[in-house]
Amino acid sequence: MGGNSADRGWTMLELLDWTTAHFQRAGIESPRLNAELLLGKAAGLERVMLYARFDCKPTPAQREEFRELVQRRAGRYPLQYLLGGWEFYGRWFEVSEAVLVPRQETELLVDKCLEKLPADGSGVRAADIGTGSGVIAVTLACERPGLKLMATDASAEALQVAGRNAEMRGVKERIAFHQGDLCDALPPEARGCLALIASNPPYVPSGQLEGLEPEVRDHEPRPALDGGPDGLGVIRRLMPEAAEALGAGGWLVLESGEGQAEAVRRLIEGIGLLEDESIQTVRDAGGCERVLAVRRRANHGGQQ
Repeated sequence: MGGNSADRGWTMLELLDWTTAHFQRAGIESPRLNAELLLGKAAGLERVMLYARFDCKPTPAQREEFRELVQRRAGRYPLQYLLGGWEFYGRWFEVSEAVLVPRQETELLVDKCLEKLPADGSGVRAADIGTGSGVIAVTLACERPGLKLMATDASAEALQVAGRNAEMRGVKERIAFHQGDLCDALPPEARGCLALIASNPPYVPSGQLEGLEPEVRDHEPRPALDGGPDGLGVIRRLMPEAAEALGAGGWLVLESGEGQAEAVRRLIEGIGLLEDESIQTVRDAGGCERVLAVRRRANHGGQQ
């Protein structure tokens, strides 16, 4: 689409072929998929419909919008932010620079949470700590229609995105959003009676942030990524708070980074309220122990 291409009537297929090659040269992963999704956005078409219109020519306005999208993506601006959303657990969610892009690994966390919740969730309360876009809380509410949740985040902008996602999915009345730091943001009446706490906290070691892909390093919210010098700073604060907030026998389900599972286990062993013998882990597609689940003791020192 360079040179005097604005004067030329490019077909959908020609635009896709040119853009795919352009993205390949720019080092974009899955260049064809990126090209298709961006052209679909510019043309107002579902991706699958592009195949039925390969010989059609987009309007000048559509072509101009597509050109701008391609330029930004080639500059390593995240595809998900350009699209304004991304799929998670089979549902479309709004995302923006206020929140992390939903990742497939986090679906494993949702799987483990659902395993620990009753079939319809009736009479059960749970919390999502550091909710970001709200994908975890909203997905749990969608999958367990009787479940009531609280979701916390330090960012007011993130909570706005999460609220819109809850409204879009029809579960806003079952999720109470609270701004603040980790479990401190939970209302006092909720503490000590939660059946489950889920969290995908920041866990990237500070020294590794500059080595991340440009899309992540330069555009995703740094506070949602930075886990401190060893990557465990937020997890270290979260776990004792979560243990206090859980009811007897409740579960903490946590996502962590590559190579961190053993260190997280050691942290759990130092928290008397948590049953270190109950620890369960889930490996991601790369073999990393990505998700850890641990149960609050049924009884500890006379506490619930």
